[in-house]
Amino acid sequence: MYKVFLVDDEPSVTEGLKIMIPWKDFDFELCGEASNARDALEKIEELRPHLVITDIRMPQKNGLELIQEIRKLGLAVEFIILSGFSEFSYAQQAIRSQVFHYLLKPLDKDEFSAVLLKVKNRLDQLFLTEYGFTQDEVNIFKKKERSSETAKDDISDENPGAWWKPLRENFDEELTQAIKLMNPQDARKLLNELFSFFKTRNIAIEEAHVMVNSCIYHILRIAYERNIRLNNILLVNGNRRLSLIALKKNITDILEKTISLMREDRRKNSRSYLYNVKEHIDSNFDKELTVANLAEREFLDAGYLGEAFIRQFGCSINEYQHRLRIEKAIDLINNSQMKLSDIATVVGYNNYNNFFTHFEKIIHKKPTDLQRGQVPL
Repeated sequence: MYKVFLVDDEPSVTEGLKIMIPWKDFDFELCGEASNARDALEKIEELRPHLVITDIRMPQKNGLELIQEIRKLGLAVEFIILSGFSEFSYAQQAIRSQVFHYLLKPLDKDEFSAVLLKVKNRLDQLFLTEYGFTQDEVNIFKKKERSSETAKDDISDENPGAWWKPLRENFDEELTQAIKLMNPQDARKLLNELFSFFKTRNIAIEEAHVMVNSCIYHILRIAYERNIRLNNILLVNGNRRLSLIALKKNITDILEKTISLMREDRRKNSRSYLYNVKEHIDSNFDKELTVANLAEREFLDAGYLGEAFIRQFGCSINEYQHRLRIEKAIDLINNSQMKLSDIATVVGYNNYNNFFTHFEKIIHKKPTDLQRGQVPL
């Protein structure tokens, strides 16, 4: 998914966008937000979003100035400007800044969704252009993935992925996982398996090209979605007319260079990923979160993330989430007339007994013992 960062000094705007737009339907996910340009620039350099949606008039620096600062970071970013002001001069400046689109507040959901779809198509096209794929090739890769689950032994126009069926169905998943975990050893083993398959089954070189390009597509897509620039990784004529030996060397080089750049990026950002995880939990403590899903967001092993979180913050991810929920519950007990059962639901507990147990474990008091307006010691 492509990452989106929101910048607006009006909380109602950012909260409205979170609720109004089904981001995942457009292949986007919200990765962060800020209320001013200074905080935005710092977070954007760390989070590397693909799309920044920003207001124009904000404290310190305006949205257009922020865009110029972001461009200096060398990131591949598209911009949408939001503004409550319809002065033509802003639109002119936005055009000069090569902003993808300029929208006026109040926002229209249908108009915004249409623009978002265009941005998604633009990002897809930039990826294809940068790495030499054609849209037809990508369609073949995706068709192969869909057909591999239902392929028969016969090969037909309706079933172009049948010849791929003999290789394990979870091959792509394992390769993707090895790359996300920056594990070149496991990734190379999978490539060896792939090329052994080509030889033992006498796969035609044209079909081998399609499979290798599909793997390269997965490799580069992972880095691209992390907004890691791979300017020094280029496909050699789209891998066309290469021998099997040259084909294997080419994909191995791409694999190792990609993982090397991902590791370098990880070193530069040090432990920032832990704060990314913490911030995500802070914003979604009332939702069902798993260590596995949080680790996947940061391209980490779940066990490694769990241990690193404990070392950094002194408690487990699960415990931290429960603490946030109970803190919010106490706030609602003190400042609302809601029933305890309703409070339990609001803070993320579908089971009241579960809420009761965690409340007593963390506060050392029962929620029923807490009087309205009384902050626990």
